[in-house]
Amino acid sequence: MADIIDLSSRFKPGHNLIAISPLEFRKGEWLSGSAILCTREESAKLEAQRRKATPDRPPITLVPNHITLDGGYHYTCMWLFRFREDEKLMRRLYKLAGLMECVTKAPSPVLRTDLVRRFFKIINEEREELNVSWKGNVRNFLLPLHAEHYDPGVFMATISGAPSLKDLLAGIEKETNSQFDILADSYVFYMPETFLSR
Repeated sequence: MADIIDLSSRFKPGHNLIAISPLEFRKGEWLSGSAILCTREESAKLEAQRRKATPDRPPITLVPNHITLDGGYHYTCMWLFRFREDEKLMRRLYKLAGLMECVTKAPSPVLRTDLVRRFFKIINEEREELNVSWKGNVRNFLLPLHAEHYDPGVFMATISGAPSLKDLLAGIEKETNSQFDILADSYVFYMPETFLSR
């Protein structure tokens, strides 16, 4: 890929790149508050501005189109960031976010049976193994993707159409892996300073 696309300008010393893979994380210009998620196109505009910065010209004069990751999104982003060096853990975390999204939003016939106990047991075991939690009144776990990248109705249809617990779990894993791949291919996370010190 490096023979086709020149990526050298993205890796200059002192740059704001934290991690390039599996998800791209960059340091934001703000000290506290929420992380943001933006498309690679918007990130490219922001990074072009940053490269043009001089001591007498501030690095940022525009805020890219973005999604603010607050509420439940904040926790999902925080855990993905903490696991940024281990793709398997990141995917497990994102699958757990899908399991929790299923409980709070998705109309699953399977979860209207006594299998709901087994489902909650799976969630609790995974939360304990990963040592993660979402706190407060959280209703959003999976990160919001633009409709041109992923139709959220697909996740809901997968959940509502699953005839068994096995199919439900397999469907959640398939869709969360698909969303994770889209995040890796099409999005960049910008993190405030407070995330970097945790």
